[in-house]
Amino acid sequence: MSPTKSVHGDLWVRRFGRAALAPFRSVSEVADAIEVRGRLQRASATGRRIVVDDLGTGADTAVVTALVARALAHHRHDRVLAVDATDRLPTLGARLGARTEHALGEGVETGSFELAEKSLGAAATGLWTVRAAQDDGGVHASGLLPISRFFGVTLVAGGSGGTFVDAVAETAHSRIRVVRATREAALEVGRRIDELLRYGRRDEVERSVVVVFDQEKREDPGFDAARVTRIIAESGAKVVLMPHDRHLAQGLAVDTRRIADVTHRAALRIAAEAVNSAVDVRPRPEGTEGRGEWV
Repeated sequence: MSPTKSVHGDLWVRRFGRAALAPFRSVSEVADAIEVRGRLQRASATGRRIVVDDLGTGADTAVVTALVARALAHHRHDRVLAVDATDRLPTLGARLGARTEHALGEGVETGSFELAEKSLGAAATGLWTVRAAQDDGGVHASGLLPISRFFGVTLVAGGSGGTFVDAVAETAHSRIRVVRATREAALEVGRRIDELLRYGRRDEVERSVVVVFDQEKREDPGFDAARVTRIIAESGAKVVLMPHDRHLAQGLAVDTRRIADVTHRAALRIAAEAVNSAVDVRPRPEGTEGRGEWV
């Protein structure tokens, strides 16, 4: 059997129309694009760590991580590492079109970047990927922290309940919460945000980007995206809507030349919001180690 042919996220008519209108983009559109790219390129200390989780909604964190990682690698001048702790298919490596033969704590050298690079999967210029066991919390200290110092930004894609992701989250500089576009998922987001606010963790909410992902096309016809977005935004979290994309739905390696235009713009915004939150985190004062990030 021949391999599945990769399709475009946008239909031909929409692609043609977008190309025809490109020379006539408004000043505000151009200014917005420049502003987003400027935020993506903000200089920062190395070792910024961003956790991508699903808040238990079953959303595909791997494909969102792949989109964000490619956006960061394309626009930034430092290295980007994408770590797969999802324990699901298709893997983050498959989404990035890269082979990951080793996992953190299982053959990945951490003494220098040159040694580490040999055991990482190269996905693009400036972008590498590696696996991590979802239930191995210890590899956070022994594997991720030593290697993340070689990268400007490290993205960790996980699900819910994994001890590794929980350990990373304790020192994450910002978070991307990918949730399905359903009323049930929206309720779960509301419960989790209320819980964080109740326990005085407003800083974590404000350093979160909630991605409402229409993973299965109109999975919940009664879902009111505009209302949910408005309510989440009132908490202080950033919210980005990611509509259904035919290309992403295939489960193949993400080709940024084939994703829908709206998907491309959403990925840039997610990346920009997450990086800015991570860069704006102030250094932790002495004597506060092990208590999460200081904001």
